[in-house]
Amino acid sequence: MRLVDIHAHLTFKSFKKDLDTVIKKAKDAGLIAIIDSGIDPEDFQKALDISKKYKNFVFVSLGAAPQTIDHKQLYKTIELIHQYIDKIVAIGEIGLDYYWVRDVDKRIFTQKAFRELASIAVNYDKPIVIHNRDATRDVLRILNELNAENVVFHSFMESVEVAREIIAKGWYISIPTILARSDHHKSLVRRIDLDHIMLETDSPFLSPWPRTRNEPSNVKISAQVIAGIKNMSTERVAEITTQNAVNFFKLNL
Repeated sequence: MRLVDIHAHLTFKSFKKDLDTVIKKAKDAGLIAIIDSGIDPEDFQKALDISKKYKNFVFVSLGAAPQTIDHKQLYKTIELIHQYIDKIVAIGEIGLDYYWVRDVDKRIFTQKAFRELASIAVNYDKPIVIHNRDATRDVLRILNELNAENVVFHSFMESVEVAREIIAKGWYISIPTILARSDHHKSLVRRIDLDHIMLETDSPFLSPWPRTRNEPSNVKISAQVIAGIKNMSTERVAEITTQNAVNFFKLNL
């Protein structure tokens, strides 16, 4: 079985003491790749170091979390994208977050930042990893205006109708491991074809079990849950979702 966790945060402090063990557990669970999502310039540099240590297993995307981005981070992120474009597999996570960003002026700025970063991704023909919370219409509008082609909505939490709208454009949704305890996600998986689904943990968040640290090995649990929902083998779920990830991120594995 071959699995990919397309979105994790291995740089976070909860992994500081046992990252070697976490990586070994991931490999033992069948993972062939983890994509670490850089959320700001400092975080990205840490992710690069991790990817060098676990070469050809941990890959890096570079973005700017919309709930924390400011002007300084935006300009530094743009600089780093140009500098490391050949070392990153995607630009993201980028997007909009209206749950945390309530101020109107700040929302306008995050829209500008998102548009600028997504435009760079389109120009470089790099995949875009979307963070979207309570901002679906504006996220879709900006992506459509840029004619974005390679898009995945990470940790998808929206309705099946929104999922179908995304899939109709040839884009993807990524199902987090909270699937194991989320009726909403189980319903979503039941009604969406696997050809447009990828798997992620969003480690250390969204664990299959409440109040526990999530980690990449748990994508195997998602594959098992999906297999039960779809009445197919776990191996087949892994094969389809992994091929989606390998093709989308152009992983040379």
